[in-house]
Amino acid sequence: MKLSEWAHIAEITSAIAVVISLIYIGLEVNQNTVAVKANTHQSMIDYGREQSEILLTNEALADLVEKAEIHPEALTARERSQFYEFTSWRLATWEGVFMNHEHGLVDEEVWRGWDGYYRLLTLDKPGYAAFWRDNRTAYYAPFIDYIDSFNKK
Repeated sequence: MKLSEWAHIAEITSAIAVVISLIYIGLEVNQNTVAVKANTHQSMIDYGREQSEILLTNEALADLVEKAEIHPEALTARERSQFYEFTSWRLATWEGVFMNHEHGLVDEEVWRGWDGYYRLLTLDKPGYAAFWRDNRTAYYAPFIDYIDSFNKK
């Protein structure tokens, strides 16, 4: 065989190796994406669970949140501050899921579950409406627009 034929075989072999490498890299990126999504979802579950645990173990806070959700006008300044702190944590979780969904880290089906849960917790409750009126500018602009869209309905 001539040297040019060997060079041609080497080029073909090299091209095949490049294609195989690209396929391998694509598989690795896909596996990494799956791992990042799983980690993101677990972090959101942990964050939301902490809020539930506090309400389950702290009767005074649970009573305050219940009162604040229904009758925010009856809160003392201290109670309002406590409710607002808890609510900022609750809405930050919803906002985080919203942002992760927007960036492709949370699938549509998972987003619908989280979104439905937080809508059930907060929408149509005067305490959250008061919180949102007073604090909405502290949130991510697309999330503000999303929450505000419910108030227009």
